[in-house]
Amino acid sequence: MAAEVNAQILDEAPGGVIATCSRGMVNYWSRGAEEIYGYPSDEAQGRHLLDLIGMSGQSWQDLLAGFSPAQPQVDIECLRHRKDGSPVFIDASCKAIYDDHTKIERIVFSQKDVTAARTLRDAKLAEGRYRELLESLPDAVVMANASGRVVLVNSQAESLFGYAPGELRGLSIEILLPERFRHGHVMHRANYFVQPRTRTMGAGLELYGVRKNRSEFPVEISLSMMATEEGPLVMSAVRDISDRKKAEQKFRGLLESAPDAMVIVNSRGEIVLVNSQTEQLFGYPRQELLGKKVEVLIPARFATHHPGARDGFFGQPKPRAMGAGVELYGRRRDSSEFPVEISLSPLEMEDEVLVSSAIRDISGRKRIEKALEEQRHELERASKAKDRFLASMSHELRTPLNAILGFGQLLNNESLPVTEAQRRSFSGNIVQAGRHLLNLINETLDLAKIESGAITLSMEAVGLHELLHEARHMVDAMAERRGIRLMLPEASPLTVQADRVRLRQIVLNLLSNAIKYNRQGGAVVVDFGQRDTGRIWLTVQDTGPGLRPEQIAELFQPFNRLGQEGGPEEGTGIGLVLSKRLAELMEGNIAVASMPGAGCAFTVELAAAVPLAADEAEPALAAVPAPQRRPQDKPLLLYVEDNPANLRLVSDILSLHMEVVLLTAGDGAAGVALAREYLPDLILMDMNLPGMSGREAHKVLSEDPATAGIPVLALSANAMRQDIQAALDAGFYRYLTKPIDIGEFTAAVQAGLSWAAEQRSRRA
Repeated sequence: MAAEVNAQILDEAPGGVIATCSRGMVNYWSRGAEEIYGYPSDEAQGRHLLDLIGMSGQSWQDLLAGFSPAQPQVDIECLRHRKDGSPVFIDASCKAIYDDHTKIERIVFSQKDVTAARTLRDAKLAEGRYRELLESLPDAVVMANASGRVVLVNSQAESLFGYAPGELRGLSIEILLPERFRHGHVMHRANYFVQPRTRTMGAGLELYGVRKNRSEFPVEISLSMMATEEGPLVMSAVRDISDRKKAEQKFRGLLESAPDAMVIVNSRGEIVLVNSQTEQLFGYPRQELLGKKVEVLIPARFATHHPGARDGFFGQPKPRAMGAGVELYGRRRDSSEFPVEISLSPLEMEDEVLVSSAIRDISGRKRIEKALEEQRHELERASKAKDRFLASMSHELRTPLNAILGFGQLLNNESLPVTEAQRRSFSGNIVQAGRHLLNLINETLDLAKIESGAITLSMEAVGLHELLHEARHMVDAMAERRGIRLMLPEASPLTVQADRVRLRQIVLNLLSNAIKYNRQGGAVVVDFGQRDTGRIWLTVQDTGPGLRPEQIAELFQPFNRLGQEGGPEEGTGIGLVLSKRLAELMEGNIAVASMPGAGCAFTVELAAAVPLAADEAEPALAAVPAPQRRPQDKPLLLYVEDNPANLRLVSDILSLHMEVVLLTAGDGAAGVALAREYLPDLILMDMNLPGMSGREAHKVLSEDPATAGIPVLALSANAMRQDIQAALDAGFYRYLTKPIDIGEFTAAVQAGLSWAAEQRSRRA
């Protein structure tokens, strides 16, 4: 009962009563202590006293040192903090209770809040000592003590915040702040008293004051500590920067409207303002850049030298381009670099000079410049390559022409004592040189069409086994003359996606090269297969002398015969280049592997194709009814040609090589009339006839039942692939190009006559 009464008395006693053990742990906390500090009893008990209310730098041991058995009671006035962090001045009477061994058993504190009294005392001190000084200052000045209570303001502050004289004295300094900042400010204020120094408040932050009428305005605040015998006071110089903010807003609007990234820097190299273009360009949020050194936007390899250059500009500030003649780079937040162009301009402010930097990303321009430079180099290389090509072409054309003209002059000069054997030799040399010249022209035209993109391909499924045997028949004679063994793989259903004619051209080139540049009695081994990727490869390997690495590097250059120009083997130096381009057009490639003395292996790789089913193969040409014709002992040919020289040449070739009767017509209409009248076994049709063209004449004949079954062999100087294919698609039996190869011509005529005879026997 007595204990309860004592506790009630202590709770109702004025001030607050606190009891702790000798270690400072609270074991009693009165209702008055709760009112002073804000902690309820159950929250305070069991915790250390200084953890609850002590200020930074206060020590429990220092407190204990003030007691002694002879003087167990100490009276102090000190600063403590409440639960909300706000400081409070208290007047405390502290008594230590000793045990029988003169050791402190517990300490009892009787305390009262004297913040108001202390503030009044500080106000009187400040009034007498600092009033005159504060009134002489142009800025609003507010002085507060350690508890955060206002002790003195000048008239400029009262006017700025809208308070009557003396109205602010004793109020919390937080009353001058917007409510959203007050709680945080209490903690910042307490920390400032721990480490007081003259400085700007809230560097890099937007600060605001609030007037008595609750209106807000932007401010700039400088803090200074004033030491007095009663304790420290803080003087805050407050400046209304509303006008400056408006000007800054206008300036910021100009910055935001600028197309370039704008960075404003002070003389210390600190970023004070940026626009949104800077955020986008460098990848930094605005607040992260403000206050940072501008070198954060510069690659590390340049950043160490930049402060010296920056100081040099501030020494002689004038508008200019930065780093004239030097490649400049910016550095993004992710450390990536990009080329920039920077213009510098000084900005004269009230109290300092700033520098405005207009930064432009020139990555796009650099890419264009690089592309243009590369294009210029490419054009130069192309021009040089064209010059080399023309020089080589001129040389290659002159070589066979020299033989043709030279031997032709020998034959044409009747005064020379030329024997018949020499005449045959001269004629053979002329024919050989002419064929070489024709091959050179054909391959050069093919290469030119490929390079210009004018060539067209007819992609289809091509069986490799069938194509290899076709090519073999065309090179067997060459191989036999040189004693070269041709070894082909066994039959296989492998099929590639390719243009049949062009692929045969590639294979023939590789086979003929393997035969020509082989050793006497050597071998050519052909093989093909399928890779894991599904692509088909075909390899032609010879047993020749092989190639050195430097020769392989020059292998696919036009007219480069790798030192064989003076050798016994004819060649144009274009075949491999043409083959490689053709393979690439068919989405394939050609590779070579070789070592000196070990021969060469050329590999063509193409996409696989699904073989054609039997019912998808092209149908055989349908038989036609036998026409009514005059009995004829010899085959009857009709040649439609408007050029007399060509008529005479074909007439002589036929008379010397086969037993036929030849009819001739000078234009398409006459040819059609003769064909209808005589029903020849074979028609030779020039494609470029006056009036009715060869194709038009063929169309008329094919629509007439009497002449529709006669094979028509086209003759033309037009060697374009698309024209040849168009003629074959239109139903021409064969298409031969001029100049005429006599062997090919006679073989084609004989094949046409044989076909016609076979068709007649079937109808019989």
